[in-house]
Amino acid sequence: MGTTSTSALTPLTFSGVSNYASDFQSGINRAVSIAQLPITQLQNEESDITTKEQLATSLQSAVATLATTVTNLGNLGTNQGITGSSSDSSLAEVDSTSATTPGSYTISNITALATAAAYTTTNGYADATTTAVSTTGTMQLDINGTPTTIDLTGSGDNNLNGLASAINALNLGVTASVIDTGSGSTPYYLSLSDNATGQNTIELVDDPTGADTQVALSGGSGSNASFEIAGQTVTSASNTISNVIPGMTFTLTGTTTGDQTVTLTAGSDSSQISNQLQNFVTQYNAVQTLLQAQIGSNAGLLTGDPMITGVESALQSLLSYQAPDGAIPNLTSLGVGMQDTTGVLSFNQSDTDPTLPPAFDSLSSSQIAAAFSFLGSSTSGFGALANNLAEFSDSVTGEIAAQESEWQTDTTNINTQITNLTNQANQMQTTLEAALQSADSQIAQLQSQQQLLSESIQSENFTAFGYNNTNTQSFTPSSGG
Repeated sequence: MGTTSTSALTPLTFSGVSNYASDFQSGINRAVSIAQLPITQLQNEESDITTKEQLATSLQSAVATLATTVTNLGNLGTNQGITGSSSDSSLAEVDSTSATTPGSYTISNITALATAAAYTTTNGYADATTTAVSTTGTMQLDINGTPTTIDLTGSGDNNLNGLASAINALNLGVTASVIDTGSGSTPYYLSLSDNATGQNTIELVDDPTGADTQVALSGGSGSNASFEIAGQTVTSASNTISNVIPGMTFTLTGTTTGDQTVTLTAGSDSSQISNQLQNFVTQYNAVQTLLQAQIGSNAGLLTGDPMITGVESALQSLLSYQAPDGAIPNLTSLGVGMQDTTGVLSFNQSDTDPTLPPAFDSLSSSQIAAAFSFLGSSTSGFGALANNLAEFSDSVTGEIAAQESEWQTDTTNINTQITNLTNQANQMQTTLEAALQSADSQIAQLQSQQQLLSESIQSENFTAFGYNNTNTQSFTPSSGG
């Protein structure tokens, strides 16, 4: 968005010495005022462009928000507004669902949750920085039977701190840390924990190519989750399951007892439509308010601009859209209607006022199903109308963005013209001041000569005739004898 220029010409200060110096200063001021006129006109044009840009940016943002909601409504038509729910969140929770058809799934016999392997050295160490942990400086970490050599031969490495740092540097998914119990003569222990859940064994060996001594560890190897669905037993290294129920990701949160089960459901949620319709009405009215401010006798600077009529047409396409078939042919069937002649929309969710469109909450299950069909998708049905709005709101290809780009070019050109006119006016001032300074100097000389001549005449009058009139600046001969 352009920045409006507010600079104004400043008249030069004329430092003349003649009696006409103030007149010359007035002349300079007048010339500068005349030179300022076209500059001020350009500045006013630039200010108008800045105001237009601000108005267009507000309109673009409002239309883009409305387009997003229309797209969201279309997305509901695509996935039928299906959401996931759990009958018992203490056993399982639905994280997300991309299912496009309803379904219900029962999970039973959750006998175990996935846990992470965790071990601690059985024997403690006297010091974490000086007590050696390896007889040779070489150890080995085995994860599920896969060995990795640990080199502790560097200076200051053969100790608990060095061992923990070396294991962490391997990036094998196992975190090592040193525990200080603060008691006894050997208070320091090494802790090893798997970064992920699932059954994994961890072993630590000293001098693997020689004595091959197993370091005593206490703890557990972790566990896999285990449950049944549709009569089949499922084991998982993670409590978050995404490959069992089509389109649904869920997380196990507890184990069952006896015949206890949990049901995960993918079902249509009509409140998703009503929530988005309320958003639609609010955002439609916001756009309509901006448009009305540019229409009529008190219209703003965008009156008559094609983008205004274009957005008006896009809004009208939303209200006039008719589905080719189905129990829900238009927005009115969903409770959306015009409040009055001002173009303000309302959403009737539960009101029974007969003057309003049918209440959304009164729709039957078959009508709700038809509503999802009415909404369509991003390329069909009501949802596809978001493309009409995007033609104006898209920040790259939209018509508003294109218009703003033209205005920015105009602003750049105006700024160039202002700079050129300012430079010309300043040069004019400099040239005019030089000419007036010369004239002022000549006038001052003439005034000085006139003063000397007057004083000489007065002196002659007094000497020759005894006549002294300080108000007389020239000699007048006597008519007497």
